[in-house]
Parts: sequence; C-alpha cells; structure tokens
Amino acid sequence: MKRLLSILSLLCLCAVAFAQKYGYGWPMDLQPASLSSTYGELRRNHFHAGLDWRTGGRSGVPLHAIKEGYVCRVSVSPTGYGNAVYIQHPDGTMSVYGHMERFRGDIAAAVKEEQYRQKCFKVVFEPDPSRFPLEKGEVFGWSGNTGSSGGPHLHMEIRKDGDNLPVNYLSDGTYPIKDTRPPVISRVGFYAFEDSSAIPVVRRLGMISSPEKYKGTVQVSSKFYVAVDATDRLDDASGKMAVERYRVYLDSEKVFDFQVGDVPYSEGRYYSCLVQQGESGHDLLKTWCPPNNGLLYKIDAVDDGIITLEDDAVHALKIVVADCFGNASSCSFQVKRDASLRVYEPSDTVGKVAALWYAPTIYSRDGMTMMIEPASLNASAYVACEKVAKSSPSTGRYSDTWRIGDEDVYLQNRLRLRLDTSLVPDDLKDKAYIAGVDKKGGQYYAGNTVVDGGLQTSCRFGTYFVAVDNTAPTLSPRVQDGSSLPASGRFSIEAADSGSGVDQFDVQMDGEWILSQYVGGRIQVYPDERHRTGGRHTVFVSATDHCGNTSSVEFKVIY
Repeated sequence: MKRLLSILSLLCLCAVAFAQKYGYGWPMDLQPASLSSTYGELRRNHFHAGLDWRTGGRSGVPLHAIKEGYVCRVSVSPTGYGNAVYIQHPDGTMSVYGHMERFRGDIAAAVKEEQYRQKCFKVVFEPDPSRFPLEKGEVFGWSGNTGSSGGPHLHMEIRKDGDNLPVNYLSDGTYPIKDTRPPVISRVGFYAFEDSSAIPVVRRLGMISSPEKYKGTVQVSSKFYVAVDATDRLDDASGKMAVERYRVYLDSEKVFDFQVGDVPYSEGRYYSCLVQQGESGHDLLKTWCPPNNGLLYKIDAVDDGIITLEDDAVHALKIVVADCFGNASSCSFQVKRDASLRVYEPSDTVGKVAALWYAPTIYSRDGMTMMIEPASLNASAYVACEKVAKSSPSTGRYSDTWRIGDEDVYLQNRLRLRLDTSLVPDDLKDKAYIAGVDKKGGQYYAGNTVVDGGLQTSCRFGTYFVAVDNTAPTLSPRVQDGSSLPASGRFSIEAADSGSGVDQFDVQMDGEWILSQYVGGRIQVYPDERHRTGGRHTVFVSATDHCGNTSSVEFKVIY
C-alpha cells in the first residue's frame, strides 16, 4: 500500500511539473484531475468554449490562479456562467472561471458594492488592474453550481488576448489529461437531397444505430448526405467528450472534412449550419454545407457535402472521426442508388412561403405579417405560416393563432412578427401582448410593441397569438409576518404571474434597497450586516409584469 501511495504521489508531482513546464498551474488541488466536458462539444445551440473540471460532485473547492495576473472582470448572473472571474495574464492570455459558489472576501465586497451602486443583482464590472493582483496559485474564490449549470463543477477557459478567442488548451498539452480511447460513432443518418429549384428539399431516409455492426446495403437517393452522432471518451472519465474531426470518404475519395479547431464567439452562431436540426437527443454533424455558413473555412467538402451517385453500382462509404489527441475510429457502409427514393417539392404550398436565404421575405395574411431579414436562414426553405386556431376572446385569444416556421430551426436573425389587435377592447389595448406557445403548451411573453394599430415583436420560429393580461402578479412571502429569521437572514417571496410574467421587482428593508434576485418564480432576498441588526424590520416588495400590472406586499421580520 505504501508503495502504491508513493507511486500515486510521484504521478501527481509529475503532473504538476508538466503543467508548470507550460507556465500553468492547476486551477484546483484535486488530483488526479478529471474532466466532465471538453472543448468543442456540440451543445444543441453552441460549441462548448472551455473545459469542465469535476469537483467531486460538491461545491466549495478552492480555485487557484493558473498564472500570475490580475482580475480584469467579475460577473454575477442567475444564468450563463453565474458567478465568474476573468484573470488577465502578462503573456496576453486570459483565464475564465465560471459557475463559482463565491468570491474571495475582498472581491466579494467589491461585487456587493457594485450591486448596491447599480441596484441590481446581475452585474458585470472591470476593476482597476491594481486592485486585485494575483500570484500564480493564489486563491480567489471557490467552485460552485451557479448560473446555467447542471451540477457542481468548474468551467474554465483560456482566451487569447485581443480577439478574445477561446482556445482548446487540452490539445496543446497544457494539462496532462490522458486519452488513448477513440471516439464512438453511435448513429448515422442518411438524408435525400434535391436542389433542382431555388429551394432545396430534404427528407430523412433512415437512421442507423450501432453503425459498426451494420452489414446491409443502404438504399439512397441519387443525391444524399449523411449526419454523424459521435462522442469521445477520456481514459479516466465516463462523460461524453467532444469529437475534433469528421471525415467522410466515397470509394476511398474524401468528400468531406471538418475540424473544429478554435471557434471564435462571433462564429458560434453558425453552429446550426453544421448540425442536423430537429433530431432528438444529441446533435448530429452533417456533411451538407448550407450557403449561409460562416464556418466554411473549416470545411473541405466536395459539392457542398452532397454526395451524388450516377449509377446503380454498390459504393463504399466510410466515416472517420477523431479526437484532439488523434485517436480515431470509423464505420463503413455499402450504399446503392434507388431511383424510387426521390425528394419531391411540397405539392401543397398553401400557407407556406418560399424564403430565399439571401433576400428579405415578407408575408401577410388575415391580420398577420411576418418578415425574415436576409441571411437569417442557413439555406433557402419553405417556411410555414399556418393558422392553427381561430381567435376566441372568451378563452383569452384575441387573434388567430399562427405557427411560423419550425421552432427547432435556428434563425441567425430574429424574424419580425405583427399581429392585429382589432378584437381587443379599447379599455384593454394597453394590456395586450403577443404570447408564445412552448412545446408543452405553456404560454410565455413574446413582446408588446405597438405598431400601426397592432402589436409587433422580434421572435424566433414558433406559435403566437395576442393575449391580454390585466391581472397583477401574486406575491406570497415564505415567512410569516413577524417571523424571526436565522443568522443568515435570507428569505424568499413567491412571485407568480400566469399572464405576461414578472418583468421587474423591487425589495426594500426599512425604506432602503436590498440585494435580491428573481429565479424560478421566487424572489430571493440577501440581507447583509447592515440589515441584520436586532429588532423588527419592515420589508416592502413590489413586482410588475410585462403589461404594467403591479402588486406589492409588506411584512415584518425579526433578527
């Protein structure tokens, strides 16, 4: 046992020495280090821009500056990176640490000062470089689970200075994370493609699971493309990691090659051009390259990734995927053209608009006007503009209900939607708004800008109608009037609004603004030392929804 412990200690020291060779220390003292996600992972609507370091399923692990530098930015938000620190280093790089539980005392005090100055929980500020200098290894905070985080971990990025480019610091050997395992290809989809008109049409031919075991011949159309679902594995981690490179060969000739590399934030929005949208589960990377794709410089593709078979012979199709360490795996298929597998343009185009990706698209019908700006679509497409329900003021729908496009399809620029409000009574006009319908049938606020006797909003594809909200939010303190509070002093108020939703809120104690945030339908209140004095205190809470309806509640608390 002593020998085993000595070996493990030696390995840890070697790992630290390796990181120091490149000038970087470890962000945490947890060894052996382990990752739950790597750079470039496909995340439904973006590329993962850093590494997710495991923290043993707990918060509160001390975080160390990986290099000397200074705190150049601090941000606090209920979403995104939550509590985050940005450290500028002398070599021009910046390290970013997200989802932190809390900041070091002096940094936390500066954050609170800024929150009270702005009277807002969500803040971003840039301290003077001399305010928080850091030595390599110095603790500046503790790991957590704040923001848009699915569990305790540390999200860490290294960015190049100037262009703010997040880089894959795993592939360049910054940290000795072991990976000798090749990626796994779990699914391959085949899609018929037709572009004889200005509007390309796609139809899924089939989805093959466990492709390495498939022995049959895949029947395809004359023109088709493939989409690949693949993930990587590290030696000492069970999570699904990112694939770095995808290649496709037809009869040994390369027809598609994409390598993730480093992805600037400005280009992350083109993620949707690379994946097969509308598929359930993990996104599949497709070979077809739509024209409105800012990542084409990373792709080497023949005929925009569309594979054409000009005969009825059997052809060999091979897919190769690799991780950032060069570990690769592949699967092979026999494909054969079937002339009966054709894609026809929709014969019923009623209520559908032929939208060209490079031109504006405007469509009006029965009190609805929709406009899509140029370069909003990844490719030209038929966009549904379908009336799915008639107006019914008695049930709260003051216009027809419209389904605009496919809500699973991403728009580079939001469309503009205008709906008629002629059915809204004059005394309720200022309480009308455009409501969206989510996939579960729920309702949400989508906008209420008054334009030419109607309402207009910028929105994504989805389902919309005009609703009215003349009911104020309901406020329900989770402490009884006159209750004694614990030493932390924290308490919350339920804030519910079944119509347009809570837009603004304010909490005051003894007439002074107090730090609070609205999350999950609840206002969380964070009194500090200046409030937690002995005796009774008066709390006043107000909330306003998106249609201007306001409610308030007042109660006493005791410390």
